Amino acid sequence: MKKAALISTLMMMLAACAPQKALTPWNDNFNDPRDPAIVQEARGFIIQRQGCDHFRGEPGYNEERQKFINGQVEKLCAGTDKQLATLRSRYADSPETIKALADFEDCIEYDSTCSSTEPE
Repeated sequence: MKKAALISTLMMMLAACAPQKALTPWNDNFNDPRDPAIVQEARGFIIQRQGCDHFRGEPGYNEERQKFINGQVEKLCAGTDKQLATLRSRYADSPETIKALADFEDCIEYDSTCSSTEPE
């Protein structure tokens, strides 16, 4: 029995010494390098929301362009207010992720139900 306990303890010690999964470098929607410690779920959100924010600021210089912009805003921005709040809550213990999410406004959707922290 002592031999089994010793083997088990040694195996746990070896597992603790195993190399951790390397953090993967990545670039955002603007091809800027981002902190590899930002969680995967937030990375996808960041890229989507950067696209959303880009199209929110685009001028609709003619009817066709405005229609395209409206479609992109609808596609990229829908649901992001709630998703941002969820990510901030879920990854509150990940300072790198929280710092990256701080770049985004809380309430950008037309029909948003979130509470803006900005004064009215």
